[in-house]
Order: sequence, then structure tokens, then C-alpha cells
Amino acid sequence: MKLLCHKLYISSAVIVLLLVCLQPLQAQEMALVPKERMTLMQYVMQERPVLADLITKAGLTPLLCDETAYTLLAPPEADLGELQQMEPARLRAVLSGHILKGAYLEKDLKDGSSVETLAHTKLNVFRKKDHTLVNGTRIERANNQVGNGILHGLSGILTL
Repeated sequence: MKLLCHKLYISSAVIVLLLVCLQPLQAQEMALVPKERMTLMQYVMQERPVLADLITKAGLTPLLCDETAYTLLAPPEADLGELQQMEPARLRAVLSGHILKGAYLEKDLKDGSSVETLAHTKLNVFRKKDHTLVNGTRIERANNQVGNGILHGLSGILTL
């Protein structure tokens, strides 16, 4: 029964995502949209399906479909499994700790600075010779720019 409810939830979540984020587009056309016109949520749906499911469960989809600029510090898909069993409220708190208001390129994250997340936590930035660390987690794939923000791929889940 629990598995059936989970599958029904995922199916419903996908439908909601398509209705919210792709109103003017058909799902098949999403691949044709230039990256700079995509929203963060459209990009996550296309490139990071596990993260897209978690964002939907946490109720953050409208935020990442908005015109407001955000920076998403995205953990690897393989590390997100441990978050899938969280209750939506707790998941929202964890994922909000991976979102910054405003568009921050990697070069904007200055050594020794701290940035505030949507969860109102502070993340510490450390710049090394060839990489950037955020709360000790390395940015591995930086500066994926889309229409309403930036996604940085991280090496793991942030410790908040």
C-alpha cells in the first residue's frame, strides 16, 4: 500500500511540475528551449530527476519557476537517496539550506565570506587555488546559468 501511495504521489508531482513550469510549452519542446530561457526548475527536471522529485515533495517548485533569481547548490543525485524518506517539512528545511536568493557565479563567492540561504542559515565560503568550498563541500560543476539563476553542482550534501 505504501509503495502504491508513493507511486501515485510521484505521478501527481510530475503532472504538477509540468503544469506549473511548462505552461506555454509541451514536454517534448522543453529539450528545444535554450538553457538561458529555462527556469531553474525546468533545468533540474531535465538534468537532475531525483532532485526534481525532492524539490516537488518539499513544495519548492513554484519558487524555482519564479522570475526571481536564485542560486541552487545541488548535491549529486547519488547522495539524494538519504533525503527521500524525510517528511516534506524537514525536506523543505534541508533543501532551503541549498538555495541562495540571487544569482551567484562561482567567482562571486569570495574567500572567507558567508552567504545566507533561504533557510536563514549561513554558509561559509573558502576559495582554494583550483576550487571553491561551501561549508566544506566542493563545488564541482559551477556556473550552470539558466533564465532565473544559477546551479552549482556540489560534491555532496551541505552540512548545515
